[in-house]
Amino acid sequence: MKATQLAEGVWWVGAIDWNLRDYHGYTLPGTTYNAYLVVGTEKTVLIDTCYPGFEEQVLCRVASVVDPKTIDAIVANHIEVDHSGGLPKMARMLPGVPIYCTEIAVKGLGRHYDTQDWNLQVVKTGDTLALGNKTLTFLEAPMLHWPDSMFTYLAEDEILFPNDAFGQHIASSERFDDELGKDASLSHAQKFFANLIIPLAPKVLKKLDQVGGLGIGISMIAPSHGVIWRSHAGDILQAYTDWSKGVSKEKVTIVYDTMHGSTDRMAQALADGAMDGGLEVKVCLLRDGRYEGCHRSDIVTEMLDSKAILIGSPTLEDEVLPTVAGFLSYLRGLSPGLLAQKKIGFAFGSHGGHGGAVKQIGESMQKAGIEVLGDGYEVTFRPDADEREACYRAGLALAERVRSL
Repeated sequence: MKATQLAEGVWWVGAIDWNLRDYHGYTLPGTTYNAYLVVGTEKTVLIDTCYPGFEEQVLCRVASVVDPKTIDAIVANHIEVDHSGGLPKMARMLPGVPIYCTEIAVKGLGRHYDTQDWNLQVVKTGDTLALGNKTLTFLEAPMLHWPDSMFTYLAEDEILFPNDAFGQHIASSERFDDELGKDASLSHAQKFFANLIIPLAPKVLKKLDQVGGLGIGISMIAPSHGVIWRSHAGDILQAYTDWSKGVSKEKVTIVYDTMHGSTDRMAQALADGAMDGGLEVKVCLLRDGRYEGCHRSDIVTEMLDSKAILIGSPTLEDEVLPTVAGFLSYLRGLSPGLLAQKKIGFAFGSHGGHGGAVKQIGESMQKAGIEVLGDGYEVTFRPDADEREACYRAGLALAERVRSL
């Protein structure tokens, strides 16, 4: 296994997990656990490690550059096990090696591992580590996306190591954005942002402002997952700004499930109206989430750049259908209403008695920060022609509202 060079004396020495399909509650085509080796004239530093069980990949790639036992220090940007899981083995191999991390990380590492014999060194924003001809600068980044998180910046090569920020979950032989392709890289980054970063959007904007205020150049962004941004660093920085602000398209995402096809008929009529009104429309049938585009992680990715969201369900035992209820729980946790530009929408559905699902959906949408229009639309049993026409007109009216935003 060979390392991949980013710059003179800077190497990717991470691990590829080809088989991972579910993580953090969403689906993915594998991932990478990115670790980086910075070789200075006086010191050699390893930035982050890997998930437990992948240490040999990291060590083999390090060995293609230097003897792993010559590592002088380790930087732990984040304590989550997919980044810190290799630390116990590294600490045993390199007894007494200084491990640089935030104060909160010291406590967190102690909850994950036996750190009694570890040489943990606390750093704060602005602290530096001289490697001879290279200098690492640390920047605390609490809640991006854990309280312990920090960024590391390599001044001489203008490389930012932001751990999870700007990452993507993808396993591939490509190490750089221009190898995978700009569109594919941004698409994977959008899914990562939609499923992990949305609740932190206000903090993202503050951190981007803080980094910009430092007056430092960023020629390359080397995240902890996925490809490294060397040709499109400016594009991912702009994308994070736009996503955090809630910049979106004239688009509606319609998500629902159905028992006997009634809610499905309503969804189709709503979609037809929205399309005829000029909106981009994405229709997502939940079911059990096993099928392409039906998983909650794919749906919230579509929602990220949608100005409107419609959610539908039949009523089952006075409740929302379980598949929709699970999705609503996920949506409340992400809280897209935290984005600066609010999203609008409403609930719809059918019932065979006195209903109730539509009201519950509307309440969940409000808790997620979505501006709910009216009381929603609910029909008894199967929608008749007039009710389908009413759904169609509701789609048209929604399109007009979206275009006015």
